Amino acid sequence: MSGTKTPVRPGTKAGRKKRPARRRRRPTILSRLLGLTLALAVVTGVLYALLHLVGWGRETTAQATPRPTVQAAATAVPTATPEPTPGLPAADLDSWMLRLIDYDHPLGEDFVPEELADVGDGQQLDSRVAPMLLKLMEDAHAAGYTTYVCSGYRDYDTQYSIYQRHIDQYTAEGMTEAEAHAKTRLAVNYPGSSEHQSGLCVDLLEYNGQDMEPYIGGSGLMLWLEQHCAQYGFVVRYPDGKTDITGVEYEPWHLRYVGGQVSSYIMEHGLCLEEFLDLYKEG
Repeated sequence: MSGTKTPVRPGTKAGRKKRPARRRRRPTILSRLLGLTLALAVVTGVLYALLHLVGWGRETTAQATPRPTVQAAATAVPTATPEPTPGLPAADLDSWMLRLIDYDHPLGEDFVPEELADVGDGQQLDSRVAPMLLKLMEDAHAAGYTTYVCSGYRDYDTQYSIYQRHIDQYTAEGMTEAEAHAKTRLAVNYPGSSEHQSGLCVDLLEYNGQDMEPYIGGSGLMLWLEQHCAQYGFVVRYPDGKTDITGVEYEPWHLRYVGGQVSSYIMEHGLCLEEFLDLYKEG
């Protein structure tokens, strides 16, 4: 039949209603900027964390554990009596045996030993020293040498007379007072600063009137004294080559008592008393 519409079945393409097409939204410039900013923030945070762990972490650790300083180091508490340097004898530096006697360390005008004892040839020594000198001379005689005690204890007045006699001699030869004193002190200690006044030293020769010149050192009794005096507690007080330290010229006949252990150390190491005492100051 003309003019009649054919019915449409539901479910067929013809029976479906066409829906209006949705319009796809495009991102705006603002949203793009926001996304980029967020991404940059995330990347920055990650980099910051890595740097903090790798580099800044080390710095923080170093600050948390500071390096020790000199002030922080432990310091030793000084003792009242320091131990001597290893190898040195255990000497009592305040002992009467080790008293340093010279121009800078004088005995004074009134000093006299507590007790003196005869040692022959009209001479005396401190009674604590005399027995050791007598034993030394006895053994020197047994070795074939003669001995003469040229000078032992001398009081202040005797030392003054000897010293002044040298001054008068040198000034008479044309020296000034200063020159005479300088030359005299090389051989004669200034009054009050002589070891002879202490009673601890002796000038020992082979015979009365023997020439007391340095050339006699190294031969005869002088050589024997150098080799054996330490066995009796004595040292050659003014050894060769030490004048710039002792202030006195070489005198191989001048023996000073310092005690057994000290005398052995001094003679074995070629020292003068000043050098020996300085070893303890350095220790």
